Amino acid sequence: MKNYQALIGIGLFSSLSVQAAPFDTCPSKAFLVQDTTARLYGVNLVSGSAPELENDMGTSSKVNGIGFSVHDRYLYGWGYEAGTLVRIGKDFQVEALPLSGAPNQNFYVGDVSVQENSYYFYRKGNDYGLYRIELDETSAAYLQVAKIINGGLLNLNIFDLAFHPDTNDAYSVDSSGILHQIDVTDGSSTALINVGQSGTFGAVYFDVEGTFYISRNSDGSIFRIDVSSDSPQAELFASGPASGNNDGARCATAPIIDEDDTTIDFGDAPSSYGLSLADNGARHEFDSSGLFLGSIVNGESTPKSVDDSDDGVEFITGFEAGLDTLIRVTSSTEGYLNAWFDWNQNGEFDEDEQTITSEALEAGENYILLEVPSDATVGDTWMRFRATESTDVGVNGGVANGEVEDYQENVTDPGMSTTYYPGAGSWVTLAYEDLWPEIGDYDFNDVVVNYRTTINKVGSSVIRYVIEGQLNAVGAGYHNGFAVRFKNLPRGYVNEGLIRHEIDGALQSSVALEAGRSEAILVVIPDTKRAYSSACTYFRTNGCESDPTISFKITLPLSTPIDSAVAPSGLLDPFIFAVNGYAHGDFVNINNARAWEVHLKNQEPTEAFDTSLFEKADDVSDSSLGRYFQTATGLPFAMEMGVNWSHPKENIDLNTAYPLFRDFAETAGSLNSTWFNSPQGVNVITNSN
Repeated sequence: MKNYQALIGIGLFSSLSVQAAPFDTCPSKAFLVQDTTARLYGVNLVSGSAPELENDMGTSSKVNGIGFSVHDRYLYGWGYEAGTLVRIGKDFQVEALPLSGAPNQNFYVGDVSVQENSYYFYRKGNDYGLYRIELDETSAAYLQVAKIINGGLLNLNIFDLAFHPDTNDAYSVDSSGILHQIDVTDGSSTALINVGQSGTFGAVYFDVEGTFYISRNSDGSIFRIDVSSDSPQAELFASGPASGNNDGARCATAPIIDEDDTTIDFGDAPSSYGLSLADNGARHEFDSSGLFLGSIVNGESTPKSVDDSDDGVEFITGFEAGLDTLIRVTSSTEGYLNAWFDWNQNGEFDEDEQTITSEALEAGENYILLEVPSDATVGDTWMRFRATESTDVGVNGGVANGEVEDYQENVTDPGMSTTYYPGAGSWVTLAYEDLWPEIGDYDFNDVVVNYRTTINKVGSSVIRYVIEGQLNAVGAGYHNGFAVRFKNLPRGYVNEGLIRHEIDGALQSSVALEAGRSEAILVVIPDTKRAYSSACTYFRTNGCESDPTISFKITLPLSTPIDSAVAPSGLLDPFIFAVNGYAHGDFVNINNARAWEVHLKNQEPTEAFDTSLFEKADDVSDSSLGRYFQTATGLPFAMEMGVNWSHPKENIDLNTAYPLFRDFAETAGSLNSTWFNSPQGVNVITNSN
């Protein structure tokens, strides 16, 4: 975000100067002048927030018809006190400019053209009209006023206008909702269409994409209009400040949001629910000292597939069609909660799917009982929670405060129960070292994933498994796959035709269930090294740490239910394996690389494993003792941590990154049981998913 104070700079206007300096940049935020004694505000059109920039602009009256000049980076407008054109620099002070041939009247409609260095202003009526002022100081016509057309011929009930960034046409919406396109060269106008909203639109803007924004004085609603479409309509985009006296301007060649703006919290449901700015997705300008859900809120300039701050809603009981469910909502302060649930799983939040409406929140924990519709579709679905300071908020669009949190949860048939490992809203971190049976660099970042399992049961029989998580890091030079073995679950019990396998939201066509095995072995990521695209050699270990994590989810339904007393449960058996056709060290046959595996400490390998690899180099595995994948001092080659673990940077030994780890491992966990909470910060990469 281009901060307005940064735009001001440190060199404030001196009383000895002829004029204030221009703004330093072409800001993405808009400017808004309000009140009978002009006050200047900065408007974030993405969220509708409008902090005050200046309450004393050096005038005792209004300033209207303001426009931002891309030619010299000044604001221009009509000053009512001086009755003339005024210029406003980065000190936000009004400077009256002497005009030649100006009409003896004040004006409230105006903007600076993008294509020519000229200010245009307008007032309807035979005595007035559309005028042009030359702003090029090198021109002989500088500050001369030229009348383009009589206000009786161009008779529009408009309150502001804005220039398109790519043409010399101005646009406005009149009080009845008609969108007008004005050719300022001759003053002709075209009534394009009724955009579906009416009122006094006292502030209108364009962005660099040619998207038009209009702000209604009475309620502050900001609407977005695609003027290039065949049938432009006003779409509610954000809620801004209301005022009886409103006028706006922005740099029309600036994007609507800066690439480095991390003040906006987006949702993270699939795009069909409204995610990005292009979708007009749900978003909030957050304040870490204000209203938010859970323990943390953060922002980003674009949405992420997994929002690491979604921790404010806990589902105490499962969602069963026709039954009540209890949720716990943790709020930082007082506010209101609105929520939508996609009960019919059509990929949208329908109008009748708002399940929580303006529920008052208190600071701390709030318990809310919901009724799941009896006709709710069984299966995974999405739900959206929005906390705001006011009651009125829609499922999408921008808000200047609060937070949005999206969750995917499972709706079950009555009688079906669900268990999670480690919990419904929790993850474990799994980290693997792929130089086994050698210690190697022991940096434990070769494959790092967040991981959770879900088990659905009817009565005492397991009928479905769900494996989900995110690939957090790949620091390996070797090609490793990531898989899960379902011990004691025969492969034939799986309904292979109904397996759903997603990586980063994309449905996979490859067969997830490994062929030729007696047990069910699920290949989650066939090759972690080919799963990412990065400018760096590795993935989030030695640079490119801001690259997004890669999500995965596999639903494994059973055609033959298995009794929960013997069914695999809990963590199951996640492991990494070498990918056939790629070298994987001196001990591995490239043509049968799949026979190499690394599991958690003391977890036996699968039937595909080559047991001749045991007791090579630093490994002391002994199947007769139930000892697997560890060194003589008990150091493992794979670990599970019940936190969002910060993995070591490339070539940083785990014992250097976490000095307490060695004692933990070598004493079988009797010492330093929380070693993973004490990293050496400079040696690790923080994960917060």
